[in-house]
Amino acid sequence: MTGSASRQRWGTTQLNRSLFIALVAQFQGFCRELHDAAVEVHVGEAVPGQKPLLRALLKQGRKLDIQNPRAAPLGADFGRLGFRFIDELKARGPEAERRLRELDLLIDYRNAIGHGDEAKIAAVEKGTDVRSTKRSFQHHRAILNHLAGSMDELVASRMADLLGIARPW
Repeated sequence: MTGSASRQRWGTTQLNRSLFIALVAQFQGFCRELHDAAVEVHVGEAVPGQKPLLRALLKQGRKLDIQNPRAAPLGADFGRLGFRFIDELKARGPEAERRLRELDLLIDYRNAIGHGDEAKIAAVEKGTDVRSTKRSFQHHRAILNHLAGSMDELVASRMADLLGIARPW
């Protein structure tokens, strides 16, 4: 698996593919944790007797628990908090829209890998810059890191605005 010459390396494609599976899974975990944090900010501002009910309503049927972190599930879950998450994220500029498109590609790639669908893997690789390489993984990890930072910033500022409080983080 290691070595300086390509003929000395074997099995790297499968290892690199596993990195993409982990990357999308970690991003989905981040999205759930961000939603949890925002819910707790909302709950923290509620009347004590309403807190359990509010927490349950804001998390009930959360799409991020059962679906991929695409725009529609993200928008639905964060929309419960009182703002148009995807629209406001896209309004931050063309880079945010590009990163959301890249997220969709990575989800398609992860799903194709997870289902062992070589035809879909090849289709994603043919039409995009996604590859089963360490360099491609690092590039796409950076894209998701930027997207996560934008999401975190947006949610913190919107929670402050909506609830009339200082930025919670």
